[in-house]
Amino acid sequence: MKPDRSSLSWNKYHIIPLILASLIIQDLNGQCLSSANPVGGAENLLVLEKGSLRMISFYKYAQGTRYYETDHLSDFDMISKAYYNYLSLLAGYGLSNRITLESEAGFFFNKSQIYNVDPPSTLTGRGFSNISLTGKFNLYRNNVKRSYYSAGIGIKMPTSRKSRTANNVELPVELQPTLGSFGFIVNSSWVKEFSETGIRIFITNRMEAHFPNPDEYTLGTAFFNAVFVSKHIMLPRIRGDWTTILQVRNEIRTPDKISGDIKESSGGYLFFVTPQINHMVKEKWNLSVMADLPVYQHFRGTQLGAGLGITCIISRTFKIRP
Repeated sequence: MKPDRSSLSWNKYHIIPLILASLIIQDLNGQCLSSANPVGGAENLLVLEKGSLRMISFYKYAQGTRYYETDHLSDFDMISKAYYNYLSLLAGYGLSNRITLESEAGFFFNKSQIYNVDPPSTLTGRGFSNISLTGKFNLYRNNVKRSYYSAGIGIKMPTSRKSRTANNVELPVELQPTLGSFGFIVNSSWVKEFSETGIRIFITNRMEAHFPNPDEYTLGTAFFNAVFVSKHIMLPRIRGDWTTILQVRNEIRTPDKISGDIKESSGGYLFFVTPQINHMVKEKWNLSVMADLPVYQHFRGTQLGAGLGITCIISRTFKIRP
């Protein structure tokens, strides 16, 4: 039986914004809002068609204002607010119909902490984050059953091995745009489509591990697991091409280490619910907005928890050669 071309077309254009929700994940970094390095790249579920180029850019704002001690609010108030503004660009290229190469780079306009002193004092870091290079492999594709599975492996490279300073003072780990350490990524993605209802289900898993940086600081290993449900809106009174998406995500991180010793107040796990709306313009551009809503947080020690996060996304796929 020949592949269903309408299914392939839907995959190529409508799947992208859904996948993007899993790109914009937050790391847990010590005693701080999980703002350290939002993870991009390497999590675009399905491989591209041969000769296709996919460009994705997202902008994210996130903040945290409340401390947690294990899973309950703490009265610790050293930092009144932590927040960041981050821009990322991701490119994927279909080397073949089974292999896609991806790369991503990002820039922090700011990573800031407002300290609860009189008068209030603010420390800010800014600069380029890590660069990731990933190979994605199509391991299973059944166009009749509309079921797809892919997996990938890649590396993370720091844009700088030196710690940043502000006013001649070395910034804390939480405000460094990159920790100066190399790492690797392993991920997998499963997609199931129900064309009669316009519903798609996605399950993603991702692991990130890091080596020590030049200061012998090792970021804890991170595990990200997410389930997405999307519904293509097909109502006569709603004009245009719209898709609604709901994501439930779990993030787990083992404790950080300093010179091989476990760092206090680091590591933990979080659960997020993320609603998202996507609009396709002229069957070419995907525009998307999503909100990260933390529903449960459990930390090792006392840490500044994650708050609301807002992300805006734009993407397009180009066919650059047959």
